[in-house]
Amino acid sequence: MIKLKNKEMKNVVILLFALVLITSCGGQKKQEEKEVRNVQLKGEEMPVDTALFRYAYRIRVQGDKAVVFDLHNVDYYYHAFTYPGFKYISSFGKRGEGPEEMISAENIRWGGDNTAWVLDGSKNRLFRYSGIAPGQEPKLEENISLDKAFMRPLDFDLSGADSFVIPDYSGENRFSWADMSGNLLHKSDCIPITDEKQLKESAPAVAQGWRSFISFSPDKKLLVTVTQLGDVLDIYNMENGRHINYKGEDGEPEFHVTSEGYGIPAGRMCYYDVQVTEHYIYAIYDGRKFSDIMKEKEYKQGAKQLRVFDFDGKLCKEYMLDRPVTGIYVDEAGHCLWATDVNTDNQIVKYIFD
Repeated sequence: MIKLKNKEMKNVVILLFALVLITSCGGQKKQEEKEVRNVQLKGEEMPVDTALFRYAYRIRVQGDKAVVFDLHNVDYYYHAFTYPGFKYISSFGKRGEGPEEMISAENIRWGGDNTAWVLDGSKNRLFRYSGIAPGQEPKLEENISLDKAFMRPLDFDLSGADSFVIPDYSGENRFSWADMSGNLLHKSDCIPITDEKQLKESAPAVAQGWRSFISFSPDKKLLVTVTQLGDVLDIYNMENGRHINYKGEDGEPEFHVTSEGYGIPAGRMCYYDVQVTEHYIYAIYDGRKFSDIMKEKEYKQGAKQLRVFDFDGKLCKEYMLDRPVTGIYVDEAGHCLWATDVNTDNQIVKYIFD
């Protein structure tokens, strides 16, 4: 069994993500052979009245407000707008190494009216901002240090009014749960990898190879994950303990584990983002092999395929977008998909679907 020191575990994270950027273990649900309706969608670029964006990676909407997470902005990571008009309101999450600044932003979640939580993975901290609304200025209300048990958190979501859920990158479990003070409450579930021996021998490397983006629905009591390097979607029902594991045709994440315990991607770029709504699960999917990406003359970041699943893990519909996107927000009531396209100047794109 390979034993990794703290320094080596840190290197696993750094090496894997440098390369990626160029359950209750329940029963598995294989993709069934079926006729899935495939619809082509053409996007409309939204002219935003500011030149803020460098790399609009995520978009989160609540009521009449939207926040766009800019992964590579030099000043602020987060920009607030009116919704759906996208008139600029304010920016927050200043980039820097000061006590109230952020080194490496990872995601954003709405935490209440005009309030949002953001994650700094490098600092292992969560920040809560209020005043995200027209006529107000964002104010840092809380600056929370996560328990040292959380190994380089890369995503998070609120799991209710009093706790957070964070993917566990130690490989010991699939998820870690924290209270609103950042204390570890418990860990749950396990990585549903077929090769359990590999997980036992190289847990941190496997956990990074299975990096997952998550979405939690407090109303549905559902926690959904999709893997960045594999064609895997998992649905965890927090109420009855049911776990549905969907593995598509492209299979589990593919990666090599070196003798030093490093994980090196070897297969495909797969999922980019996921959202649980009132009626469905929406996920944006790529599927290109790394070997093919390396041959592309002009590589464009993102994915063109929007998959729609029901809460039983059945693939119901697929939409093919006219461009690759990295982040999504689905407005089911308005029959709109809002997406972020980092490859253009106008990086907010609107799609109308049935």
